[in-house]
Amino acid sequence: MSWKFKRACWLREFRAGAGGYDRLLATAYAMKVEWRRVLRFLLAGLANTGFGYACYAVFVLAGAPLALTVAGATALGFLFNFLSYGGFVFGSTSFRRLPRFLLFYLVLGTVNFVLLRALGWIGAGPLVAQAVLLPVLMVCGYLGLQSYVFRGQDPRAAP
Repeated sequence: MSWKFKRACWLREFRAGAGGYDRLLATAYAMKVEWRRVLRFLLAGLANTGFGYACYAVFVLAGAPLALTVAGATALGFLFNFLSYGGFVFGSTSFRRLPRFLLFYLVLGTVNFVLLRALGWIGAGPLVAQAVLLPVLMVCGYLGLQSYVFRGQDPRAAP
């Protein structure tokens, strides 16, 4: 449904009387809350990227072997991501959700890998392919976290 159609429906409800106006306000409030959550998701993604890179850099500068560097930065980044998405975006840092978070990240990483291979097969270089996939993966990430990992969380629960 396009936003123009939704707006027309809202205006029709508004003109219908007080009940329509109440529903209009409730819908507008829900959309505002959801857009705030999307913005928090994007901000958390930036923070997660910076934290992950900083962890990687600390391991490299400390002279750790590459396997330890990748494993350590990935583990620390994973926990930071869980806390930032869970607490800042979805309002829940319950560690009961951690297995779902891990499973979701494994699935998302697998989808990323398969799509990168497919784009590489048709001639896209790895940097271009990942850049093309980035918006798709962001949307999949948000929807997956919202509907699978943190489902049932009230969007107003987050800060």
